[in-house]
Amino acid sequence: MAKEADRMILHKCRNCNRTDKRAWSSTEPPKCSHCESSMDPLEIRYKCLRCGHLAWNEAQTTSRSCHKCGYRIFVKPRKEGRHKILKTE
Repeated sequence: MAKEADRMILHKCRNCNRTDKRAWSSTEPPKCSHCESSMDPLEIRYKCLRCGHLAWNEAQTTSRSCHKCGYRIFVKPRKEGRHKILKTE
């Protein structure tokens, strides 16, 4: 299977609404070849809460199930090295 960085997903331009398949990058959104504006991904990476499997789903779809364990609740994974800091009282 291809690496996460090699995955080609559909992106949509924020300015001119053109769509194009681009390589996925967690650090920087790709630029539109027409107007040089940033592009947003139309597929979102989700993580299964039960088994931790990463799956790609279209942004408008809901209620998908995990291909490995069948669990139906997904969360968006956080960026590398990020964590919540909770205040204690």
